Amino acid sequence: MHQSFVYPNVSELNRKGRGSLSERLMLAKENGCTHVEIPADFIKNKTEVALTCLDLGAFLDRNAINALYEKNAPDYQAKYILHTEPSLTRTDSYGLRHQSQLSWHNPKWVENLVTMIVDICNHFGTPATAVEIHPGDRRNSHRDIVNGCYAILEGFQNSFSYKPTILLENRTGQFISTGADLRAFWSALRREGHDTTKNVGIVLDIQQLFTSTQHRFIEELQVVPRESIKALHIHAEHRTPSLGNKIPWLTVFDWMRTLPQTILINPEVHHKNQVPETISFCREHMKRTSPIS
Repeated sequence: MHQSFVYPNVSELNRKGRGSLSERLMLAKENGCTHVEIPADFIKNKTEVALTCLDLGAFLDRNAINALYEKNAPDYQAKYILHTEPSLTRTDSYGLRHQSQLSWHNPKWVENLVTMIVDICNHFGTPATAVEIHPGDRRNSHRDIVNGCYAILEGFQNSFSYKPTILLENRTGQFISTGADLRAFWSALRREGHDTTKNVGIVLDIQQLFTSTQHRFIEELQVVPRESIKALHIHAEHRTPSLGNKIPWLTVFDWMRTLPQTILINPEVHHKNQVPETISFCREHMKRTSPIS
């Protein structure tokens, strides 16, 4: 397996908005990463509400994008991944809780999402290399996700004459969370959207898979179609992993080494000081383990 690293969306970059692409690219270069992760979720906290005058959970319009993201001269060589709304529970300044619904079954919702991510790319002056999406609840279906992927690819093609990679993440509590769920989605994609498999794949979050499967983790890991994997999230509850975690990391790295394709690895920790040691953890154990059959 060949791998490239993604500099994660650490909290220090989001203190007064969502920061700049250029600062993230500088940190990526310092840490040996080829890509950066950019948050592209909906309005998510009271700071963003105040900066944009939009409600919690709202789609970003162009004014909100200008308010949240710093603007630099376009870097046409930049490789960045837009991490779209994961449907987390948020709390506003009055203590009210809100959770954005991911409505892949609603064409208008999909249209609004595509418009938002294209507008973010236009703000940066260059399109995203990849767009990370999440499945949502059981009101959605595999066909809905496939249709959403077509819409994103069409939106990029129309705006930039370019198609990004779309990465579907497994999420605890959402309708695609286990290895069996990912296998079923991949089968549906090959059946209903076979012409998109070059551009659509799985970003496998190891921690989320473990949380969803627990004692079945190794079995569930093995049923994920290896050819579907385009990226991995490596972290232990968004902190640096260790061999003392409940996750059997040596088995995970053995499995990773059986992947023949080039993989993006996002060491998805929340703080800058943990990025170098998480990347080192990955490099060390990729080097030390032996592939399984």
